Amino acid sequence: MRRVVIGLLAALLVVGLGAPTVAAAPANGVPKVVLIVGPVGAATSRYRAEARDAARIARTYTPDVTEIYSPNATWPAVKKALQGASLVIYMGHGNGWPSRYRDSLYPPSQNGFGLNPAPGGDDSSHQYFGEGPIAANIHLAPNAVVLLNHLCYASGNSEPGLAEGSLATAKQRVDNFAAGFIAAGAAAVVAEAYATPDVMVRAVLGGRSSIETAWRTAPSANGHRFGFASVRSPGYVAEMDPANRGHGFERSIVLKEGLASRDVLRAARGRAGAGDANGVIPAVMIPSLVGTGIQLKSPVMQTAPAAGGTFWYRLPFAIADRTQLPDKVEASVRWDPLDVAAAPAPRTPAADPAAAPDLGLVVPERLGDVVAPSSMKVDKARLGLRVKAPAAPGRYRLTVMLHDGSGVAFDAATQAMVRTLLVRVTGPNDAQVVAPAAIDLAPGANRTVSMWVANLGRTAWGKKAVPGIRTADNGKDVSIPAQPSTNARVFGTWVALGADDPAQVEAASTATVTPTILPAALAPRAIARIDLPIYGPITTGDYLLIVDILTPDVGSLAAQGVAPTVIRVHVAAPPVVAPAPTPMLPGAEGT
Repeated sequence: MRRVVIGLLAALLVVGLGAPTVAAAPANGVPKVVLIVGPVGAATSRYRAEARDAARIARTYTPDVTEIYSPNATWPAVKKALQGASLVIYMGHGNGWPSRYRDSLYPPSQNGFGLNPAPGGDDSSHQYFGEGPIAANIHLAPNAVVLLNHLCYASGNSEPGLAEGSLATAKQRVDNFAAGFIAAGAAAVVAEAYATPDVMVRAVLGGRSSIETAWRTAPSANGHRFGFASVRSPGYVAEMDPANRGHGFERSIVLKEGLASRDVLRAARGRAGAGDANGVIPAVMIPSLVGTGIQLKSPVMQTAPAAGGTFWYRLPFAIADRTQLPDKVEASVRWDPLDVAAAPAPRTPAADPAAAPDLGLVVPERLGDVVAPSSMKVDKARLGLRVKAPAAPGRYRLTVMLHDGSGVAFDAATQAMVRTLLVRVTGPNDAQVVAPAAIDLAPGANRTVSMWVANLGRTAWGKKAVPGIRTADNGKDVSIPAQPSTNARVFGTWVALGADDPAQVEAASTATVTPTILPAALAPRAIARIDLPIYGPITTGDYLLIVDILTPDVGSLAAQGVAPTVIRVHVAAPPVVAPAPTPMLPGAEGT
């Protein structure tokens, strides 16, 4: 409920202040304001609406306001727009540290922006550009202020549904998330998990108060403020204001002591005629491989991917002029499940009926939506990428996106040259049976069904026979008995499709399948051809023949989650063929 009250107070404050007149432009220029909304799934529309409200407020103070929103919030567009900005507002996913995703700080993707990998995509897939590229590529105006709203990790929090962590961890997160922006020229970095940016936009551009005072007295203030010296940014001070003492980390600021709004305005570098009339900067400088003359061929995987394992994905190519090939190419992978057994959801305690509802103001991470490029190995005729397979066996669509050496995705025309693959990810006990999809039988007929059986698991099925031996041990004869082979078996079960027909159900129960023995110790990736003897149902109708494999070590593979092979069987009496007429001998007519 408290979060709702914060929003109402902020709205009342805006109404009470009224619409200010545009401040006189400093001698150096007007403040440049850049608003960024990254892709956050269903919450993106809410974030865009909040950003547009903040943009309207900013335009009452300065004409140089640029809005870059998903699905066109790409790194090239953001990087270009941020140069010389005095006020930056970002809403989107936050990827900070410490977190569960890495064991140590990773500047390429942590403590920065979650942006669209390519322009014109969706509002879910996002790619992180962290403190490293921000510090190296962005030059803000002196005394710039950065506002981070609704992020995970930025204010010391974690993610909804995850443990918050200790106070020491929260302080690290606050200090780390501000570091890249400070290295890019910011004098203050403010993080608000739940509040809108409106109040701080007015405070920064209004020219009447210190930034610290504005943060301390904002409607979202909790009254639990404390401070500490920044470790990552020497000379800066960090302050936090949790919802409760020692937890509920939802507000923070890292700044130069004494920073005031007038300091921001005095150092402004914006231009009066520079605002983007359309509200969104188009994606610019998107790299492409189309003009290089490269031809990308069908991807190759030398081994079937095993669940949780790694494999080499290779992309053959041909190019006439190798000087046109970039020195470095990166790639990201996306696994979309097509036929994967879902794990049961963990039981969670019932929600507290007295707790405030989750308004979706901070959105947790979804790993499937994260685009994380890695360097590809480039040789004479192939691009290679080491890929980690999903942990759950099943069928997936594997999509690979190509990026340049700085992690920026190539244009849509380049991505169109890379073919997607349908991939079977195998489990530790897995199999593939290639059999007819349907067969016809006469009632009660005996026949064999030919099929191929492949061991797609990680261990052999059964063991080979070991002959008995006699040997000497300290002068005594010792006999070691023979060990028989152990084999996997293919067996089947009949199921009547006419379940409401007692005759069909009875016929299915009396039909049989003779188990067929597979070769002993059938190795992983080995294939065996078998003929499975069946005795069909005696009643006409449609049936299913369910084929499964029983191994000596784990028993039924279907019980291990491997989908059984299903053969549709139509049982019908063979057509009656009329006997051919007896030929008459010549000259016999009329006798």
